[in-house]
Amino acid sequence: MRKVRLGRTNLEVTRWALGGIPLSTMMGGRDEETIHKVFTAALDYGINLVDTSRVYMDSETMIGQVLKTRRSDCIIATKSHSRTYDEVMADLEDSLKELQTDKIDIYQVHELLAHEAPIVMGKGGALEAYKKARDQGMIDFIGLTSHHVDLAIELMKTGEFDTVMIPFNIIEREPEKELLALARSLDIGTLMMKPLAGGAIRNIAMAFRFFNGYPVDVILNGVASLDEFYANVREAENTEPLSEQELKDFEKEVAPLGQDFCRRCSYCLPCPNDILVPVFIHVIWQKMQGRRYEELSELDRRMGRNMLMWWQGCVECGQCEQKCPYDLPTIKRKNDLLALFSVEDAG
Repeated sequence: MRKVRLGRTNLEVTRWALGGIPLSTMMGGRDEETIHKVFTAALDYGINLVDTSRVYMDSETMIGQVLKTRRSDCIIATKSHSRTYDEVMADLEDSLKELQTDKIDIYQVHELLAHEAPIVMGKGGALEAYKKARDQGMIDFIGLTSHHVDLAIELMKTGEFDTVMIPFNIIEREPEKELLALARSLDIGTLMMKPLAGGAIRNIAMAFRFFNGYPVDVILNGVASLDEFYANVREAENTEPLSEQELKDFEKEVAPLGQDFCRRCSYCLPCPNDILVPVFIHVIWQKMQGRRYEELSELDRRMGRNMLMWWQGCVECGQCEQKCPYDLPTIKRKNDLLALFSVEDAG
């Protein structure tokens, strides 16, 4: 796997890197043995960057169990969703413990929203903790992750962040307008999440070749099995950009997805019943769209069963639909998922 320089971090990282959400027994029902096999296979293949987060349940724990004997083989990027100094420092201590390491290479502000930015950047905010941790040698670099391109651009210009992580794929193309060029000019490393739009894009060959036409550093991709890992990483090895005609054909292929695609802007949150609507409903619905239960893999079935309690907890108050700028039918999608997974043999 080819390596690239990750901006001013000067880290030499593989172009394809491993996303940490599937490396969790709780966020998809994978067993520990499968997770360890997938992560070990990635390291053996030469993949040298894994990205996770405190909010990915036991993902850090699973990663730490492998890295305790292979720390030199992998660059660790993890994230804190906390917004204040004290909360971030507590998260960092927990991450170091779970990952079984004494230093995190890239520590990132997780999924920042516009109204939270003044808190994070202000006195007593998260950024103070990140800088303190860097000064104390607990982390090497500070990263930013967000689903909002305009906000990411604004914060990149502060000079405080060494890397930026943002969704980018054939459907969500906002970063191509300004963010990617700005990152290059500021020497900020770029990590592109959601290359398959959360599983909605099924043409993985075209999805990965799409990135070859852009100045991006790393493509983050979560995989749930060894077969999925090898299939994806081999396609990611292809360095040929899409031709003009191939791009047009690919755009036509995914056009139906773009009409009602959840951008994970999170304007629908908070939910009165603490349902993480973008991920627990829309991302899963987009992945399952048009599929019958008998067509699903055992991993997808297990994931659906794990989500039933959340879908059943929805009281259909409609607040999420009222706040959605794209008028997505959240309640209908929730009921579609309930119907798909509430089958007799899913218990």
